Amino acid sequence: MPIFWIFAIIWTAAIANSFWEAYVEGRNPWDKRKLGWKIKLHGGYVFPAYHFFLFVVMWPLLLILPLVVHGWDLKLFGIILSAYLTGTVIEDFGWFVVNPKVSLSEFNPKFATYYPWIKIGKFAIPLGYVVSLVVAFLSWYLIWR
Repeated sequence: MPIFWIFAIIWTAAIANSFWEAYVEGRNPWDKRKLGWKIKLHGGYVFPAYHFFLFVVMWPLLLILPLVVHGWDLKLFGIILSAYLTGTVIEDFGWFVVNPKVSLSEFNPKFATYYPWIKIGKFAIPLGYVVSLVVAFLSWYLIWR
């Protein structure tokens, strides 16, 4: 399968994830009004159970299915890793785009206080976006380019 289609399918699934997560959460993102345990992180941030099971367990298990069925392939793993990590950025930003209870203008550190942001002058970007994009790039550069 061409690399384009792997990215297209994973990114489409990420966009679909944006919709259902936005509709379920409304104005209560991340750990607000959620059941379950939370992992406390540095700086007062938390990682809720449902995000753990969604992004650390479910998505990876589904995405490694081709590797389970057809055997290990480092290049395919690298492609899937890059597509998944960029897809998590698309999914999270998409939440702000499609959420009927949150406006895109609320994509900022004042509303989204649940994760750390990197600020450069007036520009701000979530730290997780930078980390995901850097690791996705390294996966491309070191594994599958």
